[in-house]
Amino acid sequence: MPGGTAWEPKWDGMRVLAIVDGPGTELRSRQGANLTWAFPEVTHAVANLVPAGSVLDGELVVRLHDRVDFGALQRRLAAPNPAALAAQAPAAYIAFDVIRREHGDLRDLPFIERRIALEELAASWTDPLTMSALTGDVDLAAHWFHVLTGQGVDGLVAKGLDQPYRAGTRDWRKVKHRTSVDLVATAITGPVDQPGALLLALPVDGELVPVGRSRSLGPAAALALARQITPLGMPSAIATSIAPLVVEVSADVPWSGGRLAQPAQLLRARPELHPVEVGSDAVLVGCD
Repeated sequence: MPGGTAWEPKWDGMRVLAIVDGPGTELRSRQGANLTWAFPEVTHAVANLVPAGSVLDGELVVRLHDRVDFGALQRRLAAPNPAALAAQAPAAYIAFDVIRREHGDLRDLPFIERRIALEELAASWTDPLTMSALTGDVDLAAHWFHVLTGQGVDGLVAKGLDQPYRAGTRDWRKVKHRTSVDLVATAITGPVDQPGALLLALPVDGELVPVGRSRSLGPAAALALARQITPLGMPSAIATSIAPLVVEVSADVPWSGGRLAQPAQLLRARPELHPVEVGSDAVLVGCD
């Protein structure tokens, strides 16, 4: 990576920007959704512990039983009143970058300088606001990769020490466990309110290239997925196009010629991710 490589745990949550403005502090998803009202305990901590005019980039997570639980985060988001679940499913914010500090734009600075600024900000933080761990030691990173899975870490993120902050690009490299890979669902079979299966693709040179399909969905999985999809055009008896949706599938399916050799098992939808965050290296992760 440019300037050398730094490694961080890849937390199993939702990437969120914290835009700090005292009482006007907001939490925004990568797609711009306002999550402020749903996680008041995190918003309050950010507003009180981070100087106004700052913008943090980090992971919104829910911790249960001493581990990060993505399913609990999704259930809280889907609840009629997510804020009411703060006691049963407490959220936390794990910051891994700072792109503005007290109105100063840091995006053009190298990552290592932004990290120093983040550490200065985090010196007085307390739960539920924390800072992600970081190391340049590849052996320690490998140790994290193997032992932190029980805490809700599904891999590592590699960052270049000299990299500026560029939104909407894939400058960072994700190294995920082989148990799953991310793909993009572009269409469904069956009715829109209870899909039968997904047609899957990978982004290649700015285009979504078909790579196969999922296995047939069970009734519960189909109903849950129906809440996440946005049909494009009229439903079809063969396949209905949907707005591209990142999904996580099992990595136990072999690849052949850049395609899935057989249907893949859907694990969950990842609507908080943008298709640009899915790389063709998924093919390599899925290969033996």
